[in-house]
Amino acid sequence: MGADLNLNRPPLFVLIAIGLLLLLPAGAGRVLLDLAGGLLAVLLVLPVLLGGLGWVGWKVLQSRMQSCSACGAVGLGSNLQCSVCGTSYSSQPAAETPTGVSIPASDLTIDITAQDVDSDS
Repeated sequence: MGADLNLNRPPLFVLIAIGLLLLLPAGAGRVLLDLAGGLLAVLLVLPVLLGGLGWVGWKVLQSRMQSCSACGAVGLGSNLQCSVCGTSYSSQPAAETPTGVSIPASDLTIDITAQDVDSDS
């Protein structure tokens, strides 16, 4: 019954041979170490490259976005009209403020006051 547990393990001489290939400065050992180093380099560099490509893609997408002057919804510039209110983007005036100029939020909000209403009448 104890012999059945060792069926899935490679023979001991195979493990010793792989260990010697890695430890000896032979051509096969160097090839294996170079391959492992290359794979490690790819695994370390790939997330940085993908993150950079994602950032560039996000900036390109942001440059194509425009906001509707009627309702303030943001949509892609390739659309002909706003998907929320239906206002045509081509009939909207050009941006009045250059990029980077901030507008106070109090100029862009609507003040709403609550009133009590009697339900007895």
